[in-house]
Amino acid sequence: MLESQIKYVELLKTAYEEYLQIYLSEDLKPSLSYLKYEFDFINDKNIGVLGNEMIVADLREVTNLLNEWNHLLHRWYSWNTVLESYKEERQDEWEIESEFVKLIIDKCLFAPSRVKDALINIGIEGFHQIRLATDENYEDKIADYDARLPKLKPQYPSRPMKEKILGKILSFSNHAEFFDKLSALNGYLYQKQSTQDYRNLSSHSIAPRITAGVVSPVNRAIKKMTEMRENADGSFLEVEIEDEFSVVYSYGGTEPLDRNELFEANIEEFKKATGCYDEFKKLLKKTISEIPN
Repeated sequence: MLESQIKYVELLKTAYEEYLQIYLSEDLKPSLSYLKYEFDFINDKNIGVLGNEMIVADLREVTNLLNEWNHLLHRWYSWNTVLESYKEERQDEWEIESEFVKLIIDKCLFAPSRVKDALINIGIEGFHQIRLATDENYEDKIADYDARLPKLKPQYPSRPMKEKILGKILSFSNHAEFFDKLSALNGYLYQKQSTQDYRNLSSHSIAPRITAGVVSPVNRAIKKMTEMRENADGSFLEVEIEDEFSVVYSYGGTEPLDRNELFEANIEEFKKATGCYDEFKKLLKKTISEIPN
């Protein structure tokens, strides 16, 4: 075995032992408590053909997503603490981060959007079943949602479209607080500022790096052409030329994301997600309680 490989293995072993000691502490972020699987209220009323089973199964899976996210954040917090002692040895820090932390961060940064989509989707399916059980004139059809099914090339509705569909289904209830919390989750500031559009760029282009390294250092943009025009006093002013554009290349690039700042931003999203989940369950309880006996 090469000497460099032995050194690498020893570094990882030492770092992992440090991580385990921190992970065993009782002051991890976020709270050590996990969401409970307490869904008995769903079976208080009959929600039609397989409706109860559908809602319970879907809610369990969203609970799984949030509990997994909580666990990932515990691990991320522990590794952040370990890596504080490696800042002076940048190569060691990078190797530990690449081996143990990168995939944790990646999953956490995808989690807000993932949970938001899941809540919207199970909301459409679940509250549709509740509507069927509460309103005899309500049909088993979901406009702009079911239409995708018979086509040879399925047309999946966008998230904004699905939010509108969910809003229509929930028109029989007071759902404003749930929708407020849903809108706050994975918001513009988190996506574009806190994470520099990490999730979208990871899926479709080149995402920002974590901790070190600039990506996409050369930018290509289409901009309006300009020209210098002389004013009456002999001075010149740069003005845009109407309907004329040019390609502009420039140095720029996307700076790396700070691992600790990312953690704080992501933990705030986790709090929003659990708040939204709680409101979702409240709405389920309220609407199910209104199903006739």
